[in-house]
Amino acid sequence: MGATKSDAKLLNRSRWPGFTLVELLVVIAIIGILIALLLPAVQAARESARRAHCSNNLKQLGLALHNYHVAHKVFPPAGIGYGWCRYPEYGDENILNVNGLLFLLPYLDEQPLYDQYDPTQCVCTLMHGNEGCCPPTLSEGTLAGDPVTSGNAAVVSQRLAVFSCPSDIGDPFQSANSSHYGIKPGSGFEGAKTNYDLVTSHSYHCNSWKRENRATRRIFGENSNTRIARIGDGTAHTFAMAETLYDIYNGECAGWGYRAWVMVGVDPGGYLINRWDYTTRNGPIMPRRGRLGSWAHAGSMHPVGCHIMFADGSVHFLHEDTDAVIRRALSTMDGHDPAELP
Repeated sequence: MGATKSDAKLLNRSRWPGFTLVELLVVIAIIGILIALLLPAVQAARESARRAHCSNNLKQLGLALHNYHVAHKVFPPAGIGYGWCRYPEYGDENILNVNGLLFLLPYLDEQPLYDQYDPTQCVCTLMHGNEGCCPPTLSEGTLAGDPVTSGNAAVVSQRLAVFSCPSDIGDPFQSANSSHYGIKPGSGFEGAKTNYDLVTSHSYHCNSWKRENRATRRIFGENSNTRIARIGDGTAHTFAMAETLYDIYNGECAGWGYRAWVMVGVDPGGYLINRWDYTTRNGPIMPRRGRLGSWAHAGSMHPVGCHIMFADGSVHFLHEDTDAVIRRALSTMDGHDPAELP
């Protein structure tokens, strides 16, 4: 029997050109290469956007600092009434453990949240530091009330976008059960961390700011009361705030509303930027990018540095290789050593 017209059509279709297996694999490989070439550019664009967002956060905080100064004729302190600091004989009688960043809320469009804060009550119950390594730290003061019953714990457990860098992928909350870093162990409240903190000395001695030499004093410290007129080196030549990270090996990132053990602030004049290493008694730890070595270290997940806000409110990017002499000069407010970033 002869071939039908339908058989001829099927025969012609079978002869249509198509991809061989080799050709298909080549096409897939080319697509993979193009994606691999495009991905870094996409990631770079995203990081550029995150970095701009981060810089804008610091600019908002700078405006808030200056608006606070206009209203109160003084900058807020880094904190008030620490119950965990070393040499408690120099400490306060009234223990509040409050972070001065909390006082900026009315100038950050957070007045309703600030109205829930009770300034007569503490925001953290810690009344001693690490007695194992660093005695004496047993407070001689009296804890002011209770952060849970006062509602202060609920306030400082709120995560706020203005205190959060989008590049940081660490845990933004403290453990609710931490005995040295939590708001009140067992209360269920997790303290919200901050990626931006006030520039202070890394000293954790009680009221050390008041006793520091004016040549080495930072703008902020426990119970500090700095006016712009007292910044002898000039506001454009003095660090006010710096970036830090949620993840820290030796210590913890400060809560934006409270200060617990060694949550003194950030000291870019005393430590390297983006320092991932730390040496213990048993030797060095394995460095990991994104985890700062210790408390008071400045750093970020942005490549090769972090943002710094000067006392005039301007925001700059501080390279991690910036000379230590320059960093120290820019950290002090009246050292008669005004410097500029390269």
